[in-house]
Amino acid sequence: MPVSVSLSNTHLAGIDTAAAFRAAVGASPDPNCLAGVLGACLRPLVYSRHHWLVYRGEYRVRADLRSALESLRERAPGEWHDEEADLALTLFALDAAAVGLDELEDRADSAAARTTLLARHALYASVLDPDESAPQALLDLAFRVARMRALVEETHELYSVIDGRAWFRTEGVIPGKDIDRSVLPVPVEEALDALPGSGNGTSASARLTAATRKAVALDAQSASVLRAIMAAALEDPVLRADHVTLTCPMGNMLDQPHEMTTSQAFFTETQLREGIELEDFADRLGHASDEQLQRTVRARMLKLKRGAIRSLYGPGCMQGQFVEKHGGHMLFRNEDAHYRGHQSIGCSSGGRASFALGYRLAEGAEHVLTSMVGDFRVVRMSHDPRDEFTVDELKHTIRYAEWIRVVVEETYRAGAVIRRDDA
Repeated sequence: MPVSVSLSNTHLAGIDTAAAFRAAVGASPDPNCLAGVLGACLRPLVYSRHHWLVYRGEYRVRADLRSALESLRERAPGEWHDEEADLALTLFALDAAAVGLDELEDRADSAAARTTLLARHALYASVLDPDESAPQALLDLAFRVARMRALVEETHELYSVIDGRAWFRTEGVIPGKDIDRSVLPVPVEEALDALPGSGNGTSASARLTAATRKAVALDAQSASVLRAIMAAALEDPVLRADHVTLTCPMGNMLDQPHEMTTSQAFFTETQLREGIELEDFADRLGHASDEQLQRTVRARMLKLKRGAIRSLYGPGCMQGQFVEKHGGHMLFRNEDAHYRGHQSIGCSSGGRASFALGYRLAEGAEHVLTSMVGDFRVVRMSHDPRDEFTVDELKHTIRYAEWIRVVVEETYRAGAVIRRDDA
């Protein structure tokens, strides 16, 4: 859980107002306290989606809020005016709770942060203890939300709801028992039947592992298995996808994840539904070319993953810490309402399932790449309300991501790569 280098939870207990927060920071005997507090405050600004929020009576973008925060660095806390202190408290509370700035609905202030964290507390309490009362003090609430999340994740999958018309996100939970990863749907079964060496009548994991081992033995890569799963997703009557995209590390830089900042470090491919007429969406896409759409999606995904690697593994950055922007499942709605990036890929609604990836290095040590590195996306381009992606369909997307994870981890285990570019 992110905490200032100089202020412990004990010192922060009971803090509920900007004045109390300002006093606590100013009273710390540690000369590094201010730098630690501002570093924590900076994280929600750096690692959240683009968002407009009201601060000091006007709508501001993240860069404006960052400038306001940086202006505090050269002044003692006692010199901060009330709105500055409240902004610092707001950002510190979000960081303590590991909640993104884009969770705030309209304003960058402690009242908006409280509203968001109370909603999170209510959601998590519905799983853990519906009778639990939320802590009254803002920072107590923030730390409690972070602890509750870890407990909820033991039995449930968390997901964010991203609404392109709303400009902010909310969160939901899916009981783990609602996601049956053991039974493959018919399209995946048929796809595996067409691959050599996948076996019959065995468990989902065993079939996928066998198919991966056979592919690696034949070609020293496993792209054929992953492509078969993606093709099955396009045929799956539950998902009704227009296109699907998979992105994950290629497997040749596992001993240096901080250097996975090149296009060659990732496998990212998009498949389009057979028979889709892109001419129907040309006004949004700007073209009607399958190849151009695939190139656009690839460029976007590589930009996202390279940036996330820098954020999560680069010197002085998050070092694998949970950040909502980078990790977690997502349910997209109205995504092309105003954002050109999503218009360019035709994403009206859809779902993203993210997954962590375990691997073992030569010395035998077990490692895990955080969940932002494994990314499977299902997109629908239609604006028809009947085609809006649902939570049940997100559950099915998560199942596909689990089967993909089995293939990718087996590839790593075999010392192979997802795709050999020299093949």
